[in-house]
Amino acid sequence: MSRRPAGLDQIDRKILNRLQRDCRITNADLAAEVGTSAPSCMRRTRRLRTEGYIEREVALVNPEKVGSTLISISEVKLNNHERQARDNAIRHIRSIPEVIFCLNVTGDRDLMFVAMLSDMDEFAEKITEPLAVIPEIASINSYFAIKTIKFEPFLHFDETR
Repeated sequence: MSRRPAGLDQIDRKILNRLQRDCRITNADLAAEVGTSAPSCMRRTRRLRTEGYIEREVALVNPEKVGSTLISISEVKLNNHERQARDNAIRHIRSIPEVIFCLNVTGDRDLMFVAMLSDMDEFAEKITEPLAVIPEIASINSYFAIKTIKFEPFLHFDETR
């Protein structure tokens, strides 16, 4: 992220970068890494949470360990662009637990989503079959990942300024 977010100084950005890599770090270790005292670090981290910079803290599960090795990326084209139709399609997609990411996009397609599944049978059962009967959806094009090249689910903040 090249732009400096308003309200964040260099130490705040260092804290955010570090916590995104491992939010279980102790406050003392975090303070030492970012170059501030432990009490100051605690206050800053608490403020970042209170002000919504830190939305939530989660555990990232290894997909291979739990058998979710099929990653699908799907593009959805809607029949019409009325708000109610779009919202209904979005509601259906959001209700699928295997969908981990969904976007309303510009271009030839209207929605894109990523799902994590165990195999093609589960893709058909959880994605293709339920969405094929939604009248607002005109078509779905899906792609399947061969190999994950990069997965770093965090925002990078410039710590130099």
